[in-house]
Amino acid sequence: MTQNTFRAPRGMRDILPEDVAVWKHLEATAGRLAGLRGFQEIRPTLLEETALFTRSVGEVTDIVEKEMFTLERGDSSYTLRPEGTAGIVRAYLQAGYAKRAPVQRFFHVGPMFRYERPQKGRERMFTQFDVEAIGSLDPRVDAEVIRLATAFFEALGLEGLEVRLNSMGDGADRDRYREAVRAFLAPRIAEHCELCQSRFQRNVLRVLDCKNPSCRALHDGAPSILEHLTAENAAHFDAVRGHLADLGLKTIPDAGLVRGLDYYTRTVFEVHAPALGARSAICGGGRYDHLVRDLGGPDLPAVGFAIGFSGTLIALEELGLLSAIPQESASCYVAAAGEGLEREVFRLAEELRSAGVSAVYDVEAKALKAQMKLAGKGGHRFALVVGPEELERGSVQLKDLDAQAQQEIARDEVVRDVAARLAPGPPGPVG
Repeated sequence: MTQNTFRAPRGMRDILPEDVAVWKHLEATAGRLAGLRGFQEIRPTLLEETALFTRSVGEVTDIVEKEMFTLERGDSSYTLRPEGTAGIVRAYLQAGYAKRAPVQRFFHVGPMFRYERPQKGRERMFTQFDVEAIGSLDPRVDAEVIRLATAFFEALGLEGLEVRLNSMGDGADRDRYREAVRAFLAPRIAEHCELCQSRFQRNVLRVLDCKNPSCRALHDGAPSILEHLTAENAAHFDAVRGHLADLGLKTIPDAGLVRGLDYYTRTVFEVHAPALGARSAICGGGRYDHLVRDLGGPDLPAVGFAIGFSGTLIALEELGLLSAIPQESASCYVAAAGEGLEREVFRLAEELRSAGVSAVYDVEAKALKAQMKLAGKGGHRFALVVGPEELERGSVQLKDLDAQAQQEIARDEVVRDVAARLAPGPPGPVG
């Protein structure tokens, strides 16, 4: 027998049937909560022109410099999307929304691709839940987007969440802050890592985003952008906090919070789950009020966030919440109590399916005892046992595996009976 030598590419993984129920639960939760707030699903392309990301994310970012999967064919260069916002804004402009209906609320769940060193919570192909609200500068929209992010995690069972909030300013206040940071860092920039020294020359605010502990220690006492905001941007920041307070969400101002992508303006935020310890950040986002303009459209504001499913699943596992997500299984297991009953079992299973009831049956010629063991382990609600004696009487044994009750029911009534028992409300269990 030839050994299988093919494996999924490094940093990418298959979602197997036993895991799919959890992923579908995350997807359904995201869609339900986004839909409650009027966000509509959008599904942009997986592949975009490389220039879209260099122009929007910024050339002096780890994503563009080191992490993009880029394909070149002739004079064309395309990249598997490393993040969702740029592609969604591109789709928004291409569809003409900016002219005919500029205020739009989008959400998207799908894969992203980054060529980075695989580690726990970081993969080269990963799924994100993206939310983008385009066309409004109203601080209530910032608060609503942040609330949607916290509601997602709360629906999964996470408690004690923290919202850390900062402003990146916009225009003149951002320029003043950039120069204040440069003046603060210059005397000791040689003590920073090589990456920080490179960022100091090309995008000084990214130095504050360094995760190196020794570099972070050098940033103690760095200027806060909150001290450089214009009155307008300070009022926007205060309004966002006020609206979140109205919703019962406590916010923690964090002057050291600098999102890693160049397009952020004004509000930036992270959602933290302190129970996770050092790796408590589970979501990040903020405003990107000029990205639409930078991609060739009018100067329209926008705000959004991204939640990675890989990190979310790790958080659920570490907090013991994964087991609370129900696994998917067929409602009925049709068992044969003897030989020569294959056609009747198959026919009954198909009748159940035609009535909207999911059903499976044995295809390995197992004994009845083994079949019932599989039915119990498989999480099925009912087992329908077809036997020669029951067949002669025109009946079927119906076992409610949850209630551990059993009843013999007429063959021509059992499908309708099972469908009624699985419908919301009465009738109750067998027996």
